[in-house]
Amino acid sequence: MGSPLSLIIADLVMSRLESTSLACCNIDTLFYFRYVDDICTMVDSEKIDTLLLVFNTFHPCLQFTYEVGGEKLEFLYTTITTINNSFRFDWYRKPTFSGRFLNFLSNHPISQKRGVIYSLVDRALLLSDATFHTKNLTLIIDILLDNDYPLSFIFDTINQRIKHLQRNRQTINEREDNKLEDKRSVSWLTVPYIPLHTEKFKRFNKNDIRVSFHSPNKMNKYIKVQKDVLSHTSKNNVVYRIQCNDCDASYVGQTGRQLKTRINEHRNHIRHNTSTRSVITDHRLQFNHDFQWEDVRILDEEPNYRKRIISEMLNINKQKHSLNLQTDTEGLHDSYIPIVNKV
Repeated sequence: MGSPLSLIIADLVMSRLESTSLACCNIDTLFYFRYVDDICTMVDSEKIDTLLLVFNTFHPCLQFTYEVGGEKLEFLYTTITTINNSFRFDWYRKPTFSGRFLNFLSNHPISQKRGVIYSLVDRALLLSDATFHTKNLTLIIDILLDNDYPLSFIFDTINQRIKHLQRNRQTINEREDNKLEDKRSVSWLTVPYIPLHTEKFKRFNKNDIRVSFHSPNKMNKYIKVQKDVLSHTSKNNVVYRIQCNDCDASYVGQTGRQLKTRINEHRNHIRHNTSTRSVITDHRLQFNHDFQWEDVRILDEEPNYRKRIISEMLNINKQKHSLNLQTDTEGLHDSYIPIVNKV
């Protein structure tokens, strides 16, 4: 869960499961459709339990349940009904459907609000037979009115989308493929949405640069998780500086572990009989100095290791009397040096 590979792995497992199980049970299916792990099929009623048993014996962690449709079956976003030995499809909404969408009064570009209507119209028309279109469009208008959309804007956008679908019904798949190719060939510019100002970016030629928007106001800006604040030594993924207590020498390092763990290693290294070199230990032994172990300063917090290494090298170069070895900054490009010195 949460990994980009989850969907791919699930699809591979299900593909292997269905090819193995269907070949093993040797049951004729009138049709068989699957989306990830949701399956819709038609078999003889007396063979349902046999098919379920075969699928559930593939792996003990994969256990399926089934629902007998009869004259009606909800599958994904469609309701399938049988009338006169034929199937009819309608747009299905779950019982938890709230009807809440992007509010028209919210601080978002008009293109995103128009996109909300487009997606609803597509569901209402493309997932249902023509006999249900009037009912579904009426429902969409009621939903949009509840979300403060002006009636004139609703009608104009719905009519625009319907004309687009009618005009491209025969070649919609080909056009979608062309759109994907166009998206790969152009550059995208993402900017924060500010009313009356951000729209000016649309002056760019869409064949060269396409503009997308994001809201600068996030929920975590206003709603904070009520957790106790960690002490600075309990933080991890940090770049830190340890100052000598008796001179202006200092040491900069980075760690992905908790800072206090790394501090204790620096502090206790002098007690160990080891050949591993420590510039802090060398300084303590040579000048009989000690360091400010209780006042270690965090210079940066960065979870990405490579970015944290760059931050460490930059902060090493900022020191006036550095104890770090020359090898600690070998990976820093020369172009950074004038910037660091200027700062």
